[in-house]
Amino acid sequence: MITGVITVPITLNTFIVNVSLSNSGGDFLSTPLFKFGFLGPVTNINSAVKNCSTIGVSWTAPMVDDRVPIQYYILRTYDAITGSLVNNVSVYDTSYQFVNNNLLIHHYTYVIIGVNELGEGISHNETFSYERVPRSVSGTGSNLKTFNQMTATVSYNIPVTLGCIGEAPENATIIIWCNGAGVVYHSIEQVKYLYPVENAPKPMNITGSASVPKNQQCNMSIAFSNGAGSSEPFILVINISPTPSVSVTPSPTINTDIPELTVFIIAGIAVILVLVICIFIIFTVALSINSSLC
Repeated sequence: MITGVITVPITLNTFIVNVSLSNSGGDFLSTPLFKFGFLGPVTNINSAVKNCSTIGVSWTAPMVDDRVPIQYYILRTYDAITGSLVNNVSVYDTSYQFVNNNLLIHHYTYVIIGVNELGEGISHNETFSYERVPRSVSGTGSNLKTFNQMTATVSYNIPVTLGCIGEAPENATIIIWCNGAGVVYHSIEQVKYLYPVENAPKPMNITGSASVPKNQQCNMSIAFSNGAGSSEPFILVINISPTPSVSVTPSPTINTDIPELTVFIIAGIAVILVLVICIFIIFTVALSINSSLC
């Protein structure tokens, strides 16, 4: 066996080794050429979401010489928005899956490099977006808070649910319209997220309030949106006719404190009535006596 070491400039991607044997009798037939080279780029990088939070990546291996096989691949995953490195793994196949615990990251760039005995080959990268239309609001609450003669204040509390990669909403549009007044409230609220240490981000409920006219049938429309589109609106019926509070109106009462003048008037009327009665009696008696004399 003949062995040896050849120093190859690092600028070379491919080199060929030609070996020939000879002795005093002459040269032997040439042996087949040995072709060594750094690996070329992989091709046909594809990616898809599986089971909401699992991402699969696959690719096609580059052409290689059987005598210099691919040992493994380096797969580097970057957040395509911020450019930060998310993961760096060695893969011994042409596919890889990982669970995306951060559902807010939905644009990834994959850099794939084949490795053989010569080292790392030529890299190839592709960027994929997994952003999809947010799911509709599953439920919300509203409450009639305060009233005055013309309007009522309606408060709302809208929960945000993250289910799958790419569904994270960026904004929530709240519209309130009433049968008689039309659109009375329109607001676009940015969805905010909490970032607990070593945990996936959690969305915060959207809260607010609006002033609406009283004694009308109103509807509240809530829709989430992101770069992929807008969800189906969630409609909440609001009856701006609160249960009226019972107000007791005092009934008029008789004033028992009779003024002194009223007493005199009543007494005078009574005296006059007595005099009239007496005169009537005397007149009647006189007529009776006169008739008897006649």
